[in-house]
Amino acid sequence: MRIVRNIFFASLLSLVFIHAAFGFECPQGDGLKMKKIAGVCVQDSGLSEQKIEVILVTVSSWLAFMFGSVAIVVLLVCGFQYLLAAGDDTQAENAKRCIKWSVVGILVAGLAFTITKTIAWLVMGLPPLF
Repeated sequence: MRIVRNIFFASLLSLVFIHAAFGFECPQGDGLKMKKIAGVCVQDSGLSEQKIEVILVTVSSWLAFMFGSVAIVVLLVCGFQYLLAAGDDTQAENAKRCIKWSVVGILVAGLAFTITKTIAWLVMGLPPLF
């Protein structure tokens, strides 16, 4: 009886390994997306499968772009403020100072974008700039 039981469990275990090794499909449905990892069905998280370095470069590039966009909008507002100063020296000086710092912001955003992309190109082999 013991030999029969051992043979049964050995054959059952071998069937499980054969089933896992020779491709079975993960069940789909009810809004669940399943994928097979190392022979086991797991629920797909929906997260990106890119390396963390690529994600960080992308996020920092977008932040530099957004910072530069805001600096350009501030430059336009300060330019209108300078035009509307109409001879008032204090408003004109405030507008000039605002223009100066918005140009500095644009330069910083451009440098941040360029430095990020250059480091990604040199270290990770990502394509340069765009």
